[in-house]
Amino acid sequence: MFSRPTRTPRPRVAAAAIATAAVAGVSLAVAAPASAAYGPDYGDGYVNGYTGNYSDNWTKTYGKDYGDAWTPRTPDRNRADVAVSASGPAHIDHDEEQLWTVQITNTGKSTAYSVRSVTTLPNGIEHRAHRVIQGSAHAELGGDGRVVATVGALKPGETVRIQIAGRGPSYGGGKVQLVTKVTTSSPEKTTANNTATVHTRIA
Repeated sequence: MFSRPTRTPRPRVAAAAIATAAVAGVSLAVAAPASAAYGPDYGDGYVNGYTGNYSDNWTKTYGKDYGDAWTPRTPDRNRADVAVSASGPAHIDHDEEQLWTVQITNTGKSTAYSVRSVTTLPNGIEHRAHRVIQGSAHAELGGDGRVVATVGALKPGETVRIQIAGRGPSYGGGKVQLVTKVTTSSPEKTTANNTATVHTRIA
């Protein structure tokens, strides 16, 4: 007679592990992905294993920096810095026309994007005209009487200058002021220089 070969049963590792974990009170969050084992790494979805860094999907090691995909934070010293200054007459007579000048400069080391300035004319001063005398920008008079200049991108060292003509009132007097505020969508070294004021006395 021929002896019947002995068959060794295949170990059911996964089932045994689940059973053991359940008995031990261990909570299993998910089943192992088909691409790789859950224990040493997270499988193909993460490119490389979870072995101390977040692998190629994160470009660089999470511990030291966030890699290209995260656009690393620009150090303060290398940021843009949009500064505005303004000048104009110390006094203006009744019905007299005078000029105010607004200057916007990127004093930082990075390009400032979506740069925009808003100039509020002195109370009682009538807007007569405005123009861009340096740099590239589009300036227009808003419905509220403010001069709005859209500069867009301003590279380091670049300057935009805007000239505004205004006429004094026919009567009255007192101190008034022209105020210009500039904004940018880019991170700045400081925003303390984003507002400029010119004080004028109406005779």
